[in-house]
Amino acid sequence: EGRQMWLLRSSPLDPGAMLWSKYWIGTVPLLVLALIITVFTNWLLHASGFMMAVAVGTIVLYTLAASSLALSFGALYPQFGTENAAQIPTSFGGLVYMMSSLSLLAVIIMVEAAPVMTYLRIDRYGGQVGAILPDLIAAALLVGGICVAATIIPLRLALRRIELMEW
Repeated sequence: EGRQMWLLRSSPLDPGAMLWSKYWIGTVPLLVLALIITVFTNWLLHASGFMMAVAVGTIVLYTLAASSLALSFGALYPQFGTENAAQIPTSFGGLVYMMSSLSLLAVIIMVEAAPVMTYLRIDRYGGQVGAILPDLIAAALLVGGICVAATIIPLRLALRRIELMEW
């Protein structure tokens, strides 16, 4: 939006509607691309149905959260006066976004790694999968909760920031 943000704010468009439309317009193409890459890669690697489900579920949740983080850091640390759009990713807000999205990814990997590795070990060498099922469910719920929080909280903060902006 840059310098034209005042025009959007003076329009009858609700800031919440603007935020959600911007979120979905940016997120849907990323989600489609991420799903295509994930499914195709798993297909090429002949991944099991379990690994396909874990990968697809994780990429959906992570993409929703990463898009929310990007939008919220853009609202919290706007760069309206920049002449070159290439400067935005190296700004303070851009760097904080990159660090936070990588930290989110690291947390997701840490939560999922042990239960998924144990499941794969049991599946390959034999054993009862039912013994690890509670750990898998707990990891899935924890990752889901983290990603939902990383989606909703930043969007609420961004909406509050947009509503408080003065033009």
